[in-house]
Formats: sequence, C-alpha cells, structure tokens
Amino acid sequence: MKRTFLSTCVMIVFLFTANIAFSQSNSDYKSKIELINKEMAKNMQEGNSEKLLSLYTEDAISMPSYQPIHDGIAAIRKANDEMAKTGVKYNSFAPTTLKVIANGNLITEIGTYKISMSMPNMDKPIEDQGKYLTIWEKQKDGSLKVKVEIWNSDVDPMSMMNQPGQKGADKK
Repeated sequence: MKRTFLSTCVMIVFLFTANIAFSQSNSDYKSKIELINKEMAKNMQEGNSEKLLSLYTEDAISMPSYQPIHDGIAAIRKANDEMAKTGVKYNSFAPTTLKVIANGNLITEIGTYKISMSMPNMDKPIEDQGKYLTIWEKQKDGSLKVKVEIWNSDVDPMSMMNQPGQKGADKK
C-alpha cells in the first residue's frame, strides 16, 4: 500500500514537472515567434523581400488566399516578386499569436492578422483581417524559420470591391 501511494506521488510530481516544462517551452517559443513576426512586418513594410525570405526554410511551403501553393523558396520568391511588380505597398501588418504548440523540432503557431495595403490607382488602402497557421522549424543554431504557412481572410473580397473610393465600386 505504501509503495503504491509513493509510486502515485512520484508519478504526480513527474507529470506536474513535465507540464510546467512543456508550458515554459511553449511560452519561450511564443516570445521568439512574436519577435520574428515583428521583423517580418518591418521587412514587408520596407519592401525588403530578401530579408523576409531569409526567415523561411529552403523547402518552405506557402499557401496564400486565392493563389496556388508556392512550394519551395524559389516559388515563394517568384510570387513575392510578382506581387511587388503590381506596386503593392504594405502600410501595416499586425499578426497576433493566439496559440503555440511545440512538437519536437516543429512549432505550430495559430493566430490572427490585420493588414493594410495600398495599390496604384486606388483611392484608399485595402484593409484586411484574417487568420493564419504557421509551422516553424527549429534550426541547428536554435533559430526558427517558416516551414509551412497558410492564411486566409475573414473579409469577403467582393465586399471590398464595392467600398466607396475603390475602382469599380458602385458610385451613386
């Protein structure tokens, strides 16, 4: 009876300690990710595609709204270059990390975003908000890089076209 009680106590202490370590790990990753997200936002606003892409693994996969999958850093670079040619300017990008789940060398981030973009021939910026999921890969040096990302808007794109001040909007 004493041995069973002692074994149960040891198991409870072990599980409690493991849970604290796991929570601390997720908290540490969340802080790291939030710093990288600030760097990403800065690079987007400055139009610094190369610095932005340095935060991705070579075999990264990007799955943006309304576009096909970009498989690998070369495909992501090409998509970024094509977007830059349209004249888009990122006025602001504000991701909010809601949840981080660590599993070995992969860390999953779930969050929401708000973004403002300006484009040539548009009277006012496009405002968007949505949700995203990013899988980060821990590198040998301890840094994190984007392995997989997907995001999609909470805003109906047709409603954005009908906003006053946008080309194509109904003017009454």
